[in-house]
Amino acid sequence: MMTIEEYADVLNVDLIIRRYCNQDNRYMAEFENADIKEGCGLVGIHGNGKTATEAVLNYVERIRGKRIVFDAMGKDRREFDVPRNLR
Repeated sequence: MMTIEEYADVLNVDLIIRRYCNQDNRYMAEFENADIKEGCGLVGIHGNGKTATEAVLNYVERIRGKRIVFDAMGKDRREFDVPRNLR
């Protein structure tokens, strides 16, 4: 089993966590420059929560077992399968 932090290190990507003070202090988490493949298209997905930890856990639930694409429109496009047992 791999944590999202370990997965980010393996992929050499940043996990971004933001706090929105104008939205009841909601937190958002996502990998930088990442989209999820849904059929033949790409979808931007992020996690939400009342705390940073909740946002990260929500993000993990939403991307687990899916195909993730980094820099989709760039020359350095990379695609990976997100582990089903990511935590």
